[in-house]
Amino acid sequence: MNLVTTLFYRGCPISFSIIYMALRKFVVLFCLLAFPALSQTIYQVNEVEKAAEPAGGLAMFNRFVLANLRIPIQSAAKGMNARVLIRGVVETDGTMSGLAVARSLDSLCDAEALRIMNLYKAWKPASLQNQSVRQAVVYPVQFRTAPIPAYDSVQHAMIEYFDKNYQMVSDEKKFRYRNVIPVDRYGDVRADILFQEKRSGDWKTVKAFPFIKNEIWVKLAGPVKMDSVKAYRISANMGNWESPSEEITRQPDGRLLSFVAYPGSGKLPAVRKSYYQSGMLKEERIAADSLVQVTSWYDNGQLGSVILIDNKNRISVKENWDTQGTMLVKEGNGMARIHAGTYRSKTVYDEGMVENGFKTGRWTGKLAINDLVYEEFYESGKLTKGVRHTGGQPLEYTVDIVQPKFRAGPKEFFKLLRDHVNYMPPMNPSIGRPEGKLLISFMVSEDGKLSDYSIDRGVAKHIDQQVLEVIKMTDGLWDPCIQKGMKISSRHTFPINFETN
Repeated sequence: MNLVTTLFYRGCPISFSIIYMALRKFVVLFCLLAFPALSQTIYQVNEVEKAAEPAGGLAMFNRFVLANLRIPIQSAAKGMNARVLIRGVVETDGTMSGLAVARSLDSLCDAEALRIMNLYKAWKPASLQNQSVRQAVVYPVQFRTAPIPAYDSVQHAMIEYFDKNYQMVSDEKKFRYRNVIPVDRYGDVRADILFQEKRSGDWKTVKAFPFIKNEIWVKLAGPVKMDSVKAYRISANMGNWESPSEEITRQPDGRLLSFVAYPGSGKLPAVRKSYYQSGMLKEERIAADSLVQVTSWYDNGQLGSVILIDNKNRISVKENWDTQGTMLVKEGNGMARIHAGTYRSKTVYDEGMVENGFKTGRWTGKLAINDLVYEEFYESGKLTKGVRHTGGQPLEYTVDIVQPKFRAGPKEFFKLLRDHVNYMPPMNPSIGRPEGKLLISFMVSEDGKLSDYSIDRGVAKHIDQQVLEVIKMTDGLWDPCIQKGMKISSRHTFPINFETN
């Protein structure tokens, strides 16, 4: 053995060639370990060639914030126009990590700003030398609202004052009656609504309208099949059909699943919202006059589409984007890809040409993995033919959706009402029959069975319960909803008008 190439370690001879080979492997291993370390570098905005930004641009991000922001009522009460600055790191996959408050407003608003930023996952990462890299960012979350003079921070309630003629007033000298509406941090009803009268300088409760909180299980749909989740359906109203009211479904941790606002006077909901399990807004429906505007979002926070539905159920596509913020339909023209519901708990997307807002030509309904579910043919927005490709033989249809209905027909149903509902108040018939629109909703399964009943809008308690019992009597006697030729389970809202004559 050559002395020059021999070393000793703890008295033992070691060949230099062995050390050389070990060192070479160590260098290779060091390079392999160092490369991911370098790729984890967090760059500043001035160190990248293209800065990180929200998919679709800042305006799109602001629309997301406006749609999802829930301003704490305690902070909003005096009115506000301020920002919370949130810092974090935009990762190469479009998510954001390391979220923290860079400039505070107050603890409640800070927590809400962090919630909003944590929901949004539609970032376009920064790039350097044609590679996506991590970048530190600071983004504002704007809080803007008018003052809420009705909020009482001592009682944590909204208080509305009325004079002797039941006209709303702000002059203390004219106070005679009031509504006390206990609310939580976001302004949602949390306890019984109290109607009070001022007597000898003190407020006495004349009537309490019950706060209702029912435990339910909600089946969620998405790209991955999910079990039902535990939730609570919460509502409270003033006990008459003229007053507006709200119904909220939320998870035990407070994350919303749905929100419904009834405008009063027996009208159908003016606003309906549904949410992903994360608590992020999924779809918003706003009814005005004879049109319903439907705005939907992808689960990463990117705006998906804006469509209008008229009173004849005709759909007009106004705007449409893909998940990366690329605009597909602009001012009613383009090749669209629209969220169209679910099939076996998987998301279905409609794809086809839009001209002047209307579906035209051949449209396909596909799962996220591109499996064909159905194809449809349109002429200026009118469905001429549809073919469903699930199951065995292809199934043709010409109507997109057929709502659930009582199998024996409306005349027989109203005969049941006449036979089983006593319209007169049980304790004081002299009061006369109440009037208004009763709204009861329930699930109709594929086999016509009913479940999950809810009195969404009552006219009088004794009537509401009697009608509900009649509906329960019809369990199994309904034809289910048929969508694109297939029976599906659906929630059905059943309106019943009561008139004095």
